[in-house]
Amino acid sequence: MTSPVQREFLPEIFGMVRAIRKRFNARAVAIGMTYARAQALMGVAVREGLTQAELAERLDIRTPSMNRTLDHLEEQGLIERRACAQDKRIRQLYLTPMARAQAEDVVGFTEDLRREVYRGISEDELAQTLSVIRRIQKNLDGMA
Repeated sequence: MTSPVQREFLPEIFGMVRAIRKRFNARAVAIGMTYARAQALMGVAVREGLTQAELAERLDIRTPSMNRTLDHLEEQGLIERRACAQDKRIRQLYLTPMARAQAEDVVGFTEDLRREVYRGISEDELAQTLSVIRRIQKNLDGMA
């Protein structure tokens, strides 16, 4: 039998994730982006040269959805898709010079959001929470 804390935990996590995503998206829209585009842009910024499939996997997004997001970023002049030297069928992703400023804006509002979200929470509390979340993730990874 589950305890009241166990019953409340996952709905609280889901609500928190929705609230963070909503606030992130509002900030992304303010600079002319969407949540998905900002996440993709940051994914490329962190590791330029990764493939479309690698980015989709990293962001846990289906490849067709990722391709539409990348199409929009490319139309906005924020990313370039370049053929891989070893396999011309594979497209690697790179930021354009214009995208670097946009990526800095995303990093900036993400840092602001983190500061706001973690306000009043100590490093020790965050570390303990992160440890629990990682153990839950490990349990999920072990499920069939």
